[in-house]
Amino acid sequence: MSDNEMINRGLSELRALRTELEKAVRTASDEAKEGWRKLQPHIENAEQVASEKASAVAQEVGESAGQAIVDIREQLEKLRQRIRDEQQSDPSDSQ
Repeated sequence: MSDNEMINRGLSELRALRTELEKAVRTASDEAKEGWRKLQPHIENAEQVASEKASAVAQEVGESAGQAIVDIREQLEKLRQRIRDEQQSDPSDSQ
C-alpha cells in the first residue's frame, strides 16, 4: 500500500469515527461532551496535516510520473527520427 493510500484510508477512518462520535455525543454525559469539545481541534488539525501530506505525496508522484513520460517521449521521438533518417538514406528498404 502506498503512502498516499495509507493516508487516504486513515483520513476516511478518522472522518467516519468523527461522524459517529458527533452523533453519539449528543446523548452523552456532560463529561463526554467536554471531552469531545477538547478533541475537536486536534481532529481538525490531524485531518489538515494528513490532507496536506496526501497532496504533497500525490504531487511528488505526479511530478515523477510526468518527468518519466517526458523522458520516454523524447527517447521515442529520437528513435522515430533515426528510423525516418535510415529509411530516407536507403530507399531500397521501403516498398
